[in-house]
Amino acid sequence: MIKIRKNLLPESLYDWKSPYEMKPTRIVVHNTANDASADAEINYMIHGDSEVSYHYAVDDIEAVQGLPENRNGWHAGDGNGKGNREGIAIEICYSKSGGERFIKAEQNAVELIVDILKRYGWSIDKVTKHQDYMDKYCPHRTLDMGWDRFIKMIEKRLNESKIPQKDNNINVFAQGYTKEDGWLPEVKNNNDYVGYKNHALRYLAMGTDIGYLKYRITTITGKVLPWVTQYNINDLINGCAGNGEPIATVEVYFYTPDSIRPYKKAKYKVNDYDWQYDNETTNGQDGYAGIKGVVATKFEIVIE
Repeated sequence: MIKIRKNLLPESLYDWKSPYEMKPTRIVVHNTANDASADAEINYMIHGDSEVSYHYAVDDIEAVQGLPENRNGWHAGDGNGKGNREGIAIEICYSKSGGERFIKAEQNAVELIVDILKRYGWSIDKVTKHQDYMDKYCPHRTLDMGWDRFIKMIEKRLNESKIPQKDNNINVFAQGYTKEDGWLPEVKNNNDYVGYKNHALRYLAMGTDIGYLKYRITTITGKVLPWVTQYNINDLINGCAGNGEPIATVEVYFYTPDSIRPYKKAKYKVNDYDWQYDNETTNGQDGYAGIKGVVATKFEIVIE
């Protein structure tokens, strides 16, 4: 498994380099056309005087993430087309000179791509190249060596990493944070609830082993916080929902992978109120779990 390190673009630069929220639908592969490390590429992206932006740079040692996957980048040359507005951009380093460092960087890119495909439940056709969106020979060295060869590397690694899922069961994992207890232990499915001793939940983090969730919370004071799609309790901006205030309501939506039918939904509830399915507003549902203005102390979720 490739090491992934975060060095995210500051939100103060979003208007310039990443102005739109994004629901990703594909991966866009690039070569950097120089010989800098992944860390150097991301630092240049953040501090450079160009609006060019991308999600990951990968070298022979690690992948460095520069944009959240739910923010757009400017990398594909298609303006507001699907490359820029729906693509997770991956820059493969050391492509100018090639050699062993590039070979290893490309192998690491395969590992990252497989991780992304599995997380979103995507098939191999979601892997695209920069050249698909504009008249540019990129990823140049990968193309020189053979795009079909690269796709076969991904397919091989993807098949090796597949774990059969019995009856298409999907597991969801969740953690909560309270002022009194810090981060509570992870809960799998609704085997237990997230929460402890009626202490107010102030952050929630959750994710699935197949497909992905988007989720957000409303605080006790009525603040509706942005959607997040990642699960990382060490990242209070993009990896969990909350701002330190007590949570009142929670909204969750599950994106079912293309490979699974029928569609599944997030089933969740706050405290001992009724279950909510995704953000539905039929059959007496509000579109969220919990009651506005009432502190959330318990949270349960399962994918059904």
